[in-house]
Amino acid sequence: MGKTLPASGAGAVRIILKNKEDLKADLREKTTEGTRTSYLYDIFYENAAGTLNIATEEEDVVLAALNLSLGKVINLNNDKNLKKLCKYVLEKTEA
Repeated sequence: MGKTLPASGAGAVRIILKNKEDLKADLREKTTEGTRTSYLYDIFYENAAGTLNIATEEEDVVLAALNLSLGKVINLNNDKNLKKLCKYVLEKTEA
């Protein structure tokens, strides 16, 4: 059982990365326009559920937003660890 996420969402991505086995990601939608591929996942982790939006160009994560209803939306600008989480989710679900 992984560590529960704080209600503020502070450090949420770091906590999830340390407890990846407790993360469940279900691909809801995948669309491609030109070189950009967009993914929408339903995300479940311990005490939180929400969505993860990812946009890639040539397999590089260029946009991402994680909304776990914890008071803030986590994106690449406010949490550099989000890119690592996106790569993990993409590898896990595209395999």
